[in-house]
Amino acid sequence: MRGTATVSYQYRLRPTKAQARALDHQLYLAAKLYNTALEQRKLLWKGRRKFVSYCEQAAELKVLRREFPEYGALNHTALQNVLRRLDRAFARFLEGVRRSEGVGYPRFKKKDRFRTLEFTYGDGVKLLPDGRGGWTLRLQAVGWVRLVWHRDLPPGAKIKRVWVTKKADGWYATFALEAPEESVRRPLPPTGKRVGVDVGLENLLALSDGTLLDNPRWLKKAERRLAEKQRILSKKVKGSKRWRKLKRQIARLHQKVARKRRDFYLKLAWDLAREYDLIAVEELNLTGLAQGMLAKPIHDAGWGAFLRETLPYIAWKAGRKVVFVDPKGTSQTCASCGASVPKPLSERLHVCPSCGHTAHRDVNAAQVILHRARSGPAGALAGAPPALCPQEAGGFSRQ
Repeated sequence: MRGTATVSYQYRLRPTKAQARALDHQLYLAAKLYNTALEQRKLLWKGRRKFVSYCEQAAELKVLRREFPEYGALNHTALQNVLRRLDRAFARFLEGVRRSEGVGYPRFKKKDRFRTLEFTYGDGVKLLPDGRGGWTLRLQAVGWVRLVWHRDLPPGAKIKRVWVTKKADGWYATFALEAPEESVRRPLPPTGKRVGVDVGLENLLALSDGTLLDNPRWLKKAERRLAEKQRILSKKVKGSKRWRKLKRQIARLHQKVARKRRDFYLKLAWDLAREYDLIAVEELNLTGLAQGMLAKPIHDAGWGAFLRETLPYIAWKAGRKVVFVDPKGTSQTCASCGASVPKPLSERLHVCPSCGHTAHRDVNAAQVILHRARSGPAGALAGAPPALCPQEAGGFSRQ
């Protein structure tokens, strides 16, 4: 029996000014509902030690819409999805408490920090042909919104959910699709080769075959322009027309950095998938690493999105295998004889006193990672695509 896969396709929306105002209003209502529901949970827990579930809050939506008619501008299912979003935030918080991890308590959302509306397809949102070979998106209380239809959906795909997101350069619609695997995967012929991958800051990636990739440092290159914009912004009247204009310019600069990073990693993931049947990487605790002195360059490098999302997804799509190994001591172990070779971070050359093996520090670590993937127990990800964030799904659907 042939399987199905859940993938996401993203398209740009071209709303009119009136439609953009209607979408902004819906985002305002969604953020207001989120904050109201969060406040209710906080007050009931503080006053009566009562935990409010999603079902209890969702049961009050009809009364809320009757007492506050303005909520009628947002689809009922979309309102439910706002409450589910809050419920997921509490679930992550409680799971972090259980595991003694630093997951913060859900916070109130500012108007400009709530950017996504989630719809169940067919309930307040539908995709229909525009009569000119393209498609248009019908949104409840918004109307028919033009869609930049730059690629077709996979054959046999069914739309399950739709996210409408406001980004720095406009509005986007992301479709969560359930499609036959053969329509979205592109299995490549086997090469018989395997590789270990070590991530770093001086060199972004080091491969076990000796290849070193320079760190592009996307954010660092844009810091000068960002600092100039921030200095000008600090002198403007908050909330003024020029202040809002500069805020949009700064947001677009950050968006450009993020897109450069994503494009680089997508191309890199496909290069690795074409060359190797098995790709071994470290199962790093990126949350812990990003809280130290090197937090800024680690965030700039963006290892998390590459190791946990982009690479596993592209490997699955290409019929390859990604293996996660224990990262403990990979840079302090000799890849040739397995001896422990302690060295400070500043020492970039690995020289083993036991066997004489000499290699670049990161290349040696990548060779250790590959050896562990071959010989020891490891977590493999090859059978199904990982869950994708709506904001990142646009780049994942192309090679």
